[in-house]
Amino acid sequence: MGPAIENREDTAVAWCMSNGFKPMAVNVTWTRQGLNIEPDVKPTVTDMGNNTFTLISHYTRVLNRSNNGKSLTCSVSHMALTQPVSGSVTLTVLCT
Repeated sequence: MGPAIENREDTAVAWCMSNGFKPMAVNVTWTRQGLNIEPDVKPTVTDMGNNTFTLISHYTRVLNRSNNGKSLTCSVSHMALTQPVSGSVTLTVLCT
C-alpha cells in the first residue's frame, strides 16, 4: 500500500501497487473498517514488457473527523496467490 495518506484540503489520497505478476488478470478491493468501498478511479494495469504486469489503484475521498482512526485497506487477489495480499493504514483526520 502506498506510503500513507496525504491530506489536501480534507481529501484523503492512498494508493495501492502490486507488481511482477502474471497473467494479467488481477482483482483489487478497498475496505474501510471492513466494509467494501469503491475507488474513485478504475485501477490501472500496465504491461511491463517482460511478461509481467503492475497494478496501481488510487483511493480519493473527502473525509471528516468521523473517519479519524478508521482503517483503510487495499487487498490484491491473483491466481498465483493462495490468499489476497493486503496493506492497511489508519486514517488521521486533523480537520474539523
